[in-house]
Amino acid sequence: MRARLFFAFVFLIVAAAVISGECRAQARAVRAQFTAEGVATCQQPALSNFPIVISGTGTLSQSGVGKLRVYGNVSGSARYEAKLGGRPTEAPGGSASLRVTGRSSLRATRDYPNNTTVIDLTVVGTACTIRVSNHLKPGKRQYTFVGGNGQVAYCSKPVFTRTSCSPL
Repeated sequence: MRARLFFAFVFLIVAAAVISGECRAQARAVRAQFTAEGVATCQQPALSNFPIVISGTGTLSQSGVGKLRVYGNVSGSARYEAKLGGRPTEAPGGSASLRVTGRSSLRATRDYPNNTTVIDLTVVGTACTIRVSNHLKPGKRQYTFVGGNGQVAYCSKPVFTRTSCSPL
């Protein structure tokens, strides 16, 4: 009888420790909501100060798995999931990848024919930052963007006028 009580007590302690550890791991997941707004002037099709809006949520678990849900008014919606050192996946007119770049940061990279767009998302405590950058590939002079319908636009460098980020 004492042996059974002892094992039941040990089992309860171990179960409580496991459940407590799982709750702490979930609590340590980093989650954020973000928005980036900007404008682009395109030569083909001819558009002046075309508004660009990118919004979404990002999650980074303690185990190093990152998830990103993104919606853009040009490219539509996309979901990405990656573990440390993830591989790019095919996307219209190029590829897209999500990388875990630190304990509390994710990097989403969208590769287009002429350029690359990078979104860096970092959450530390109650502080959240987002940075959007666009880089031309060597020898290229115009930025290309592929819409959700597969149409390619040739533009000057987009200018992001507002970004916001908040932990969830």
